[in-house]
Amino acid sequence: MWKDSVARYSNNGLASVLKLKDSLMDGSYSIDKYHEFMIYEPKQREIVSTKFKDRVFQRSLCDNYIYSAITNDFIHDNGACQVDKGTDFARDRLACHLERYYRRYGNTGYVLNIDFKNYFGSTHHDIAIKSIEKRVKNEWAKQHVVDIIKSYNQGENPDVGLGLGSQVTQLIQLAVLSDLDHYIKEELKIKFYMRYMDDLILIHPSKEYLKKCLDKISAKIESLNLNLNKKKTQIHSMNQPIKFLGFNYKLTDSGKVVMTVVKSNIKKRKRKIRAHRRLFDEGKMTKAKADECYESWKAHVKKGDSYQLVEMMDEFYEGVWKGVERICLNF
Repeated sequence: MWKDSVARYSNNGLASVLKLKDSLMDGSYSIDKYHEFMIYEPKQREIVSTKFKDRVFQRSLCDNYIYSAITNDFIHDNGACQVDKGTDFARDRLACHLERYYRRYGNTGYVLNIDFKNYFGSTHHDIAIKSIEKRVKNEWAKQHVVDIIKSYNQGENPDVGLGLGSQVTQLIQLAVLSDLDHYIKEELKIKFYMRYMDDLILIHPSKEYLKKCLDKISAKIESLNLNLNKKKTQIHSMNQPIKFLGFNYKLTDSGKVVMTVVKSNIKKRKRKIRAHRRLFDEGKMTKAKADECYESWKAHVKKGDSYQLVEMMDEFYEGVWKGVERICLNF
């Protein structure tokens, strides 16, 4: 509600929704121009922001027409952007896979990490449309999804790329790789497999078999006109930590799964704490807001084995803010 456009739409909610409904019924509805901007956490990405009235329609389109149709054939280990799933589900599921792997094979084996290069930005529209036509049977809903796909036509190649930030495009991107999920689980017989959007993890006792899997998966990915991030796509021993969604996973000799925060994230948080102190000194941020940001980060890292880290960071945080009274500035 701090955005003017959202406040205006909400304050005239009934009239706004009626106008939207009428435009959909008479065929005059069109998608407004997108707003593009960059984010830098957790990494640099280009975000394509959808106007609020289009988000209202897309939410209704997802909830009432396409969500169940698109997700109906997803495997259980496809963990992103679904009801009762998300980052917590994906992290817990990977830990579950590691525990089950240990009971069968011990803590020796290999991990294949697969990552895509610019997944959203390099998805071809025809591939995305095929993934939708295969699943969505309602012609009215299908046509609106196709219109959304084709609306991302900026850049040198107007037929490539979907916006990162739309509820509909997130579902589309999950569907694009759904057949690959089934291929990995059913044809390659990888029992211990996890996917979160474009991050794939395969665990197997044989390094040679994972090499063969990578060759076959690469061929499937090429058929989708997508590219692997060769720097992040690699096979490594289970003796090395598995990096996934901001945590390093380590399977110990006793079978315990230890989750620790990736070190680069700790360094970023320290820089942000110092930056918040500078903003406070300049009168651009309240101490209460800085505390809220820090407590939110602590809640995140506590999902892993982070007792000592939290103690160390609490000491660092208090040191940065030493001498500052806990007051809320009003400005």
